[in-house]
Amino acid sequence: MIDRLPPTDSPSLILVVDDEPKNIQVVGSLLLRHGHEVIAAHSGQDALEKLKSAQPDLILLDVMMPGMTGFELCRLLKEDAATRDIPVMFLSAAADKSFVIEALQHGGVDYLTKPFHGPELLSRVDLHSNLQRTRRRLAELIEEKNRLLEIVAHDLKNPLNGIQFAAIMLTEHKDAGTPHPKQGILLESITDSTRRAFEIISNLLETPALEEAKSRLRQEPVCLRESTTRALKNFEQHLRSKDIRLDFHSPHDEVVVWGENNTLLCCLENLISNAIKFSPAGASVVIQVQPDGRSGKFRIEDQGPGIRPEEVDKLFRKFTRLSARPTGGEASTGLGLHIVHELIN
Repeated sequence: MIDRLPPTDSPSLILVVDDEPKNIQVVGSLLLRHGHEVIAAHSGQDALEKLKSAQPDLILLDVMMPGMTGFELCRLLKEDAATRDIPVMFLSAAADKSFVIEALQHGGVDYLTKPFHGPELLSRVDLHSNLQRTRRRLAELIEEKNRLLEIVAHDLKNPLNGIQFAAIMLTEHKDAGTPHPKQGILLESITDSTRRAFEIISNLLETPALEEAKSRLRQEPVCLRESTTRALKNFEQHLRSKDIRLDFHSPHDEVVVWGENNTLLCCLENLISNAIKFSPAGASVVIQVQPDGRSGKFRIEDQGPGIRPEEVDKLFRKFTRLSARPTGGEASTGLGLHIVHELIN
């Protein structure tokens, strides 16, 4: 009977839960010959243990089992955030319609009675496995879209801060009767920051995902020293407001690296912003830019609280909030270092 269906081209991991070893053998053999992977559990408790280390695409669940019934197990699975999205298909000898209704009420997606027809079982397994893959892919796409929007919103803050600072300086001097002594520099800062803001939006929103955005970045020679100098201009007001001394050391006029200019600038701004944000008032931030073989090295040190050893592995995770907090009441989204890590890698 099984030979009537060709092997699946989308193998899935199936958890089969039944207290009868013979039933697991029959169902498992069908699934394995069809190309699926199988995990066997002989009770509800055994299934819960298996689910601690595996995330199946579908669960085939018997109803009448000693200790914990299939309905009770399904209810527990739907109450747990880690397992509630796994589809559960009941496979039972109980043909009473009340069992079918109860199975669906407990969160089951299907109900097939024993003895079953092999091709029918496999067709339903393929259907629910494919639906689960589609749901997961849609969730990933939504997460990617949200991720892009988060990055855009976060990275726009740096050029907008530069525009705001320059505008404030010009506004405060408008009644002085003479142009601001640094008017040319301030106007240039506004122009540069505006251009970079538009480029950030264009570069990220033109692609459906960050990975694709990274794959389209153009590699070209970029001066790391010049990029660092440009990035620092946007933090002059922030440095002054916290009375932080900046020491910038770059013994060479040019430190050329291969990369994409705006992506490099985005990374540098996030690193500098992070150092200032977590530095106490009156502290020092030290930046060193120097050649490193055929490339270059950017090193930044601050006098912030540092990172606890147990939190190091969380440092580059999105939305991670470590125990250290910004020292001047600044906002912290937990995205800055995550963005740097994603773009660099």
